[in-house]
Amino acid sequence: MPEPAPLPVPRVEPSRLLWRTRGEHWDYEFICVPDVPSLPAWLTTLEAMVGDADAGSEELRYGLLEVDEPGASAPRAFPYVATRFFDPARRDWTGRPIQHFAAWFPPIPPESIEALPAVIPVDWHLRILAGLAGTYGSAEVFGLPEAAIRAWKRSHQESRAAAAMTIVRSTPPMELLAGEAAAARWTRVPTLKKKRQEARIEVPPRAAGGCRSAAARVLACVAVCGILLFTVSQLASCGAPLTGTSRGAGRAGSSSF
Repeated sequence: MPEPAPLPVPRVEPSRLLWRTRGEHWDYEFICVPDVPSLPAWLTTLEAMVGDADAGSEELRYGLLEVDEPGASAPRAFPYVATRFFDPARRDWTGRPIQHFAAWFPPIPPESIEALPAVIPVDWHLRILAGLAGTYGSAEVFGLPEAAIRAWKRSHQESRAAAAMTIVRSTPPMELLAGEAAAARWTRVPTLKKKRQEARIEVPPRAAGGCRSAAARVLACVAVCGILLFTVSQLASCGAPLTGTSRGAGRAGSSSF
């Protein structure tokens, strides 16, 4: 067996971190998504990584995420480690424990993936959580009051979730050195495969709606004109007057044909 490769960068960059959790008064959402790798949406991927894991046992998983990018000759593979766990200290406003769903993509080549269990500390997720204390754990993110959440839309153009993610992504790199490694704690999971779709060019809804409305108006006008011409011709053939109303029609509120 080859010797495990040393951890190339002994720090976790937020640009390679995927993290979903909740706050004291807000429900589960992503507080950090990675730039490397990049996907348009992450929920199904994170569910595939740790959705069936036991948060109480803090099961440690590692594997590969293959991303099929448009125009690429072959999918690109990204090693990752992931876990699901309870926050050791934080609770929401009802007293329920906070769950975290976390994945980190260390900058190593795919062929070095088997070295991860021997070089990454088993408490890597707790170290990262501690590193997030000044951003995720702040009053502006985790502890944002319910009243401030309700009032957010009235006073901010940016969504509250986007603002929280901006704060969390400003976290300085977090150290992972000098930790206990235990390869037996880790489980290798099957490779995940995802396709990153090209951005679609969409017609703005307002413009599209305007086109449809204009077309509908033209068709309606044509139909009404046709009905009117047919009705007039029928009445004329029967000798009915083209103007004025009968006494009954006047009582019904109609003033013209």
